[in-house]
Amino acid sequence: MQLRALLCVASVVVVATGAALAQPKDAKKAPAPAAGSGAPPAGSAAGSAEGSAVAPIEDAPPSDMEGRDENPDAPRGTEVKTEVVVAPVEPKKSGYPIELALRPITLPANMAEVSIDPHLRVEPFLFSATLRARYGITPKIQLGLTYVVGGAYPANFATMGASDKVGFHPGKAGGLDVSVLLQSWLAVRVGLPMYLDPFAMGITLGAPLKFKLTDKFAFGGMDDVVTIALPFGAEFAPSYYHEAINAERADRDATMTAQSDGLLRFSAYGIYQQKPNMAIVGRIALEFEDFASQLTAAGGGATTSLHGGVLFSPKKFLDVGATLGFDDLATLPESFAFSALLAVRI
Repeated sequence: MQLRALLCVASVVVVATGAALAQPKDAKKAPAPAAGSGAPPAGSAAGSAEGSAVAPIEDAPPSDMEGRDENPDAPRGTEVKTEVVVAPVEPKKSGYPIELALRPITLPANMAEVSIDPHLRVEPFLFSATLRARYGITPKIQLGLTYVVGGAYPANFATMGASDKVGFHPGKAGGLDVSVLLQSWLAVRVGLPMYLDPFAMGITLGAPLKFKLTDKFAFGGMDDVVTIALPFGAEFAPSYYHEAINAERADRDATMTAQSDGLLRFSAYGIYQQKPNMAIVGRIALEFEDFASQLTAAGGGATTSLHGGVLFSPKKFLDVGATLGFDDLATLPESFAFSALLAVRI
């Protein structure tokens, strides 16, 4: 009986112990085990295994199960990349432009240009060639030199009663000028034309203008506005346009005939840049000889000239041009004239 009672008590103790172990842990932490006890610390893998299992988070299936829409060239990563397209920046041109429409009024510093512009008129036959040089001292100051190489004309154009035979005569006119750039579109110019035999001198004042409307269009003028004869020697203002005009004025001095006091000139030009190396140019000018619109004893009067042509620049340092037109619209077609141009820059 005692043994049976003892077995019943042991069975009750075992069942109670198992039920206690199956109960969940209390929220309060159990005291830390003593050092050296060998018990695992709280929160360890052994302790976490005693808690309830956490359900795994399953990823949603991909929209394209078969991979048909997959792009192997697509950029890796989840961020969205946006490509910004930047327009190419056109490099700014430097140096002296080959385009006539874009050239400044004065030459850049340390650049020189030498040109020759022969021209002739049909009736009366007048031929002349003028050599010009200009040099950029600074970007805003330019020095110019001009020399009339010579001319061919009938003798009776300059000397009354002479023959009408055409002959060549060396030039005797030359001079210098200075241009100062005030704005990119405006400069002032002062020149001193001189004639050697007989000696004569004048002064020329101008206000060169140039307006660049676009890369293809420009207009300007007023290069030489007024020319005044100075009271030295023969007292006439030399001309760079025709050596025959200077010879006629020298003959007036020899015969004590009245001389022109000077010239008033209003000029304008337009440029159309058809190609970077080719420009179409038109020029018109209204001149008042002896500062008069009517004929005077010194040969005064108003004259309107009109010319047009082409300037071709095969190289940045070389210009070749030709123009056709009329020196006097009041005397057509006798005043028909042709001019050429050759210019080299270094």
